[in-house]
Amino acid sequence: MSNVRFLPYRTPNPSPRESVGFTDEFAHQGQRAHRSAVLGRSGSWSTLLISAVCLFVGAALGCDQQKPAPSQAPEPSASQRAEASASAAPSVEPEPAKPAPKRPYNVILIYIDSLRWDMPWNGYERDIAPNLTRFAKDAVWYSNAYSLSSYTAKSIPPSLIGGYPSELPRDGYFFTKWAPENLFIAERVQQAGHRTLAGHVHGYFNPNLKMGPAEGVDDYRMIEGHIDLQAVKSITDERLAKLVKEQLSDPKNVELEEGKRFFAVYHFLDPHHTYERHAEHSTFGNKARDLYDGEVHWTDKWVGQALEHIDAQPWAKDTVVIITADHGEGFGEHNQFRHAYELWESLIRVPWMFRVPGLPGRKLTVPRGHIDLAPTIADLMDVKADPPFRGVSLTPELFGEEASPRPVIADLPRDDLQDRRRALIADGYKIISFGDDRSFKLFHLAEDPEEKNELSKEQPEQLEKMKALLAAESAKIPQTPVTGGVTLKGAPGGRRY
Repeated sequence: MSNVRFLPYRTPNPSPRESVGFTDEFAHQGQRAHRSAVLGRSGSWSTLLISAVCLFVGAALGCDQQKPAPSQAPEPSASQRAEASASAAPSVEPEPAKPAPKRPYNVILIYIDSLRWDMPWNGYERDIAPNLTRFAKDAVWYSNAYSLSSYTAKSIPPSLIGGYPSELPRDGYFFTKWAPENLFIAERVQQAGHRTLAGHVHGYFNPNLKMGPAEGVDDYRMIEGHIDLQAVKSITDERLAKLVKEQLSDPKNVELEEGKRFFAVYHFLDPHHTYERHAEHSTFGNKARDLYDGEVHWTDKWVGQALEHIDAQPWAKDTVVIITADHGEGFGEHNQFRHAYELWESLIRVPWMFRVPGLPGRKLTVPRGHIDLAPTIADLMDVKADPPFRGVSLTPELFGEEASPRPVIADLPRDDLQDRRRALIADGYKIISFGDDRSFKLFHLAEDPEEKNELSKEQPEQLEKMKALLAAESAKIPQTPVTGGVTLKGAPGGRRY
């Protein structure tokens, strides 16, 4: 493994990041239609002039005599030819200037637990999320976005740190505790003098447990009432919407001095299994996906109320709202239900939308991963990336620069319940590594987005190409041993990662 560590936690003398260039992605404006040439043939000026004079004189004198033979018209002068050429040339509209970020922004980040990628704005036939669908029309959204892993504890904290789970200091449990040396985006924002907020609904995020996500948060709140500690059985999103409105109405959080902004994180949970029924929302049927769709419709209502509150505030004009999911949800794909344990598309492909003041809504199809979430938040808030992030800011492409393709990685390191998995998406293909690269699966997502046709035997050359790319990208990601004495599932003797 490489010893070069681009790590989003506190290290002395961090290694410099390579710069990433972007080019224009906006479509160029078309040229106007050619105007007709004023001068078409030699002598046209003279002929028209003589005819006009003759008509005028004849009318004035009452003369109807024979017309004199026209004389040969002189050739146009060089200056006349140049003028004619210029008038006949097409007029080119100057390319409109791309909008520029008006940093610093407030940033509100909303995770919706277990929200699959196949939502109505991305092709799903059921109208299960009308508020989110309206939001998508005004947002720059990615149709091929990926979470960092396939369940909450290995997805949300690393995405708020800006590193892959495997490289970050942590313990070896399923409900992972992230070590204090990890530098969360809230800590960076706080150190830059901005305000930081968070609202959560599940016991994993209880700040008293010190799991990590509360680090650097000025106003960290849990919902009122009962909170689940492990299994998700409670209905919580109505209470979270209330918390959001209260927290974002608190003057100390939103009435800030000139040049200061706030960063807020909220995690709506109800689409997570178990799938509860809600009156007027659970109307799609009785199968697991039907009940899930009802949960999404229910959560959409409360996210919509939170958005309505945000949009009514005077600071909304300076606020970027990001909506995404911590992971997807399985409904029998590869014989898997719910989430965690594997890295199938149903589990890691997620919605990802950025609503930025002044930017029109549009879809980006280039694959992107949550490794770029924290650096994008830092960039939008004009917070220096020091120490550097593993990922890069998406802000340039949000504002119109070319979205250049690059590999996307999803990472599931070992813990007490799960063996290691790693997936890489590039050039329309996806490779999944099992264990310590002991076996692989290959899929052509461009033609097979549901991963129904495994291609490792049919396309051995492509498999070797993807294995080489996975090895090269993995060499950049250190394998950090876990702390504590817990046994790691599938690990060879003595291996702590």
